[in-house]
Amino acid sequence: MERCDFSSVITIINDHISESKRGNQSDLMYALFDTFATDEINIEETFDEGAVCRWVNGVRKISPKITKYYSDNNKKICLSSDIEQNILPMMYDSDMAVRDIYDLVVYDTTISDGVKQKLTAGYPFSNSKEKADFLCAVLCFSMERIFIKREAGNQKLTAGKSLSPIVHDVIFGADVPKPYRCFCGRDKELEALHDQLSENSKIFLQGIPGIGKSELAKAYAKKHKKDYTNIIYINYSGSLKAGIVNLDFADDFNANEPEAERFRRHARFLRSLKDDSLIIVDNFNAVATDDELLSEVLAYSCRILFTTRSRFDDYDTYTVEEMSGDTLLELMGKLFTDADKYQAVLSEIIQTVHGHTFAVELAARLLEVGILDPDQLLEKLRTEKAAMDSKDKVSAKKDGKSKKATYYTHIHTLFSLYKLSSAETYIMCNLALAPHNGIAAKLIALWLKLENMNFINEMIERGFVQLLPGQIIVLHPMIQEIALDETKPSVTKCNTLLKSIQHICLRHGEDVLYYRQLFDTIETIIDLIENDDMDFYLRFLEDVFPYVEKYEFSNLRHTVAEKLYSLLSDDAVGTISDRALLLDYRATLEKDVSKAIGYEKQAIAMINEVTAENVHLICNLYTNLANLYHQNDDISLALTCLEKAIRFAKRFNIIRHHDNIVRIYNYSLLLVSSGDIIGAVRELQNLSKLIETINSTKSLDYAMVQEKLGEIISLVGDKRQAFNHFKTAFEIYEIYYASDPNLLEEKRRKMILYLNAKLK
Repeated sequence: MERCDFSSVITIINDHISESKRGNQSDLMYALFDTFATDEINIEETFDEGAVCRWVNGVRKISPKITKYYSDNNKKICLSSDIEQNILPMMYDSDMAVRDIYDLVVYDTTISDGVKQKLTAGYPFSNSKEKADFLCAVLCFSMERIFIKREAGNQKLTAGKSLSPIVHDVIFGADVPKPYRCFCGRDKELEALHDQLSENSKIFLQGIPGIGKSELAKAYAKKHKKDYTNIIYINYSGSLKAGIVNLDFADDFNANEPEAERFRRHARFLRSLKDDSLIIVDNFNAVATDDELLSEVLAYSCRILFTTRSRFDDYDTYTVEEMSGDTLLELMGKLFTDADKYQAVLSEIIQTVHGHTFAVELAARLLEVGILDPDQLLEKLRTEKAAMDSKDKVSAKKDGKSKKATYYTHIHTLFSLYKLSSAETYIMCNLALAPHNGIAAKLIALWLKLENMNFINEMIERGFVQLLPGQIIVLHPMIQEIALDETKPSVTKCNTLLKSIQHICLRHGEDVLYYRQLFDTIETIIDLIENDDMDFYLRFLEDVFPYVEKYEFSNLRHTVAEKLYSLLSDDAVGTISDRALLLDYRATLEKDVSKAIGYEKQAIAMINEVTAENVHLICNLYTNLANLYHQNDDISLALTCLEKAIRFAKRFNIIRHHDNIVRIYNYSLLLVSSGDIIGAVRELQNLSKLIETINSTKSLDYAMVQEKLGEIISLVGDKRQAFNHFKTAFEIYEIYYASDPNLLEEKRRKMILYLNAKLK
C-alpha cells in the first residue's frame, strides 16, 4: 500500500477537486496554506511552481518553513479552517476524498496503531469541520514524518519509439494557461488552425497586437489537449535560448548550474519530442533574423505554434483577423452587466474601435465600472484627442513596415478615461518594468512596500493587469507599451522597487526561491528604465552583478557588465573605484585566465591608496586575483594575494566581516595544497576563535571550520582529535539540516571515510 506522505495526501486532495475549480498546483498551495501565505513573517515566501511540483511528486521535501509554521497548535487550527473554507468547497465529492485518505492512513504499515487511532478518531465524520480537522491532522503528520524521496520516474515514461516521452513529471510549470474566461467566437479559427498544424508542423499565428492571438493559442491547447501527448508553453521574453533554459526540469536541482549546461540538457530533451507533442511559444514578437536559435528550434521534430505580431511570410502562417460584430457584442455582454439595454450603442462603439478585440474588452470593463455610460463613451471615442501626440513612437509591425496603428489611439483613449489614482499610476509605472512572463503578485507588492493587495486587485478587475495561474500578474503587452509611454518609469520614480531588488542582491549568501523572476525583472529594468539618478543606478548595477554571478546567468551578467561599461565610458561618471570594480567584473566574465589576471592586476593598479572607503574593494580584488592564480596552478602567488587581503582587513579593522571568514578559510586550504599542514591548522584554529566572537559556536561557519580541521588532522593521523572536531561539526549540522536527512547522512559518511570508524 502507498506510504502516507505529503505527496500521496495532496495528490488525493487534488484528484477530488472539480475540474471547473482546479487551477495549477501553486494555486492549490495558496488555498491550502492561506494563513501561512498571508502571515507577515512569511511575506517573502512564494509558492514557486517548480518547487510545488516537486513537493507533490515526492521528489523534494516540502519547505521546512511550512512544516515548522504548522507545528504550532494554533496554526493547525488555522490550517483546518483554511481547508474547510477553501478546499472542501472545491471538491466534487469531499466524502470520497476523506475516505481515500482514511484508507491511506489505515493501510500504511509504517504507521503505528496508536498513531492511526489518533489520526482517524471519529471516522466517519458528520460535518465539514470534522472532515477539515481530519485532513489537517493527516497533512501535518505527513509533513512532519521522515521524508523518503520518491524516484521521479521520468525514465519510465516513454510510451514507445513512435511517441514522445510524457513530460508531466519531467517539466514543471510549463502547462498552458487557461484561456480568458470570456473567450468566445473563434470556433472556425480553432478548426482551421488544427488542420494547418496537422499538415505543417510549425505555424506562426500572426496578427496585430490585442487581436487575440494568445487567447486563441490557449483555447486551441484546451480544445485539442487529447490530440497531443504533451503540450508545453513558453512565454517568449526576447530569447528562445532563455525560454528553454528557464523551463523547470525535474533534475534541475543545482541552482548554480552553468547556464550553458542547463540549456544543453533541456534542449536535448526537447529534441527527443516527436510530432505527437506541441510547444506553444507565445508573444514571439521578433523577426526571423533576431533570434539566433530560431532555425535550430524549427528543426525540432515536435509541432510548434508561435504567436507573433511580426510577419513571417517565408514560413507557414495563420493570420488572426477581427471577430464579427455579433461575437464582439457577445464578448461585451460577458463583461458589461447592462449590455442588453444598449445593443445599438455598443455596436457603434465596436465599429468606432474598428472591431479591435482588446479595445472592445477595455470599453466593456470601463462601462461596467460605471465611470461613463455607453453614449458618453461613444462620444469620447469619437471626439477625444488621442492620448499620444504626433511625435509618439509607439508603432506596430505590419506588412514589414512600421506605421501608426489606429487601435493604439483607442487603447490610449480608453486608458486615459479610467483616470487612475496616484497610487494606481505608481503601481502601473512599476509594473511596466515587470518581465513579460509575469511576476508573483505578492512579490511585487512586497518590493513596492504596498500595505495590501487592494490596488492591484482593482486593476485586475479593470482589465489592465492580467492574473495568471500561481497568482502571477502581468500587464497586457499593449497596456505595458502605453504605460511605458504615459508613466515613463525612471530610476527616481521606481526607486522603491530598485532598492528592494538591491537589498536582496546584497544578501550574497542567501538563495531566494524566486531568483528567475528577480533576474527577469532586472533585465527588463535595464532595458526600459530611464536613468535620471546616475549615482544610485550605478550602485544598483554594481550590487546586482555579484548576485547574478552567483547563479551563473551568463546573458544577464553580460548585460549588466555592458551597461556599466556604457555608463562609465563617460569620464564624468563614476570614480576610480567604480572603474576598478568594472575591470573585476570583466575578469569574472573572461574565459581566458591569463586575460582575467590582467584585468584584476589592472584594477588593483588603478587604486593608488588604500583607504577605509575602498578597503573592501581592494581586499576583494586581491582575493579574486588569488583565485585566478590558483586556477593557473600558481599556489605561491595565490597565497601572497590572500595574505595581502587579510593584512588589509586587519589594518582597517574589518577582519570580523563575513567575507574574511571565507577568505581565511580558503587561505588555509591553499596552505594544505602547498604542503604547510601546520600552518593550515593554525589558521583554522585562529579562525574558530574569530567566529566564536562573531556569531557563536553554533553557526554553520563554525561547523564548516571544525569539519575541515577534522579532515586535515585525520590526514596526519590524530584520529581522536579529528573525531572531536567532526563531532562538534556534526552536532551543528543536525540542528541546521534536521529537515534534510539525506544531506546529514552524506555528511556522516564523509566523516567516516576520514576516520574509518563510525561516529557514536
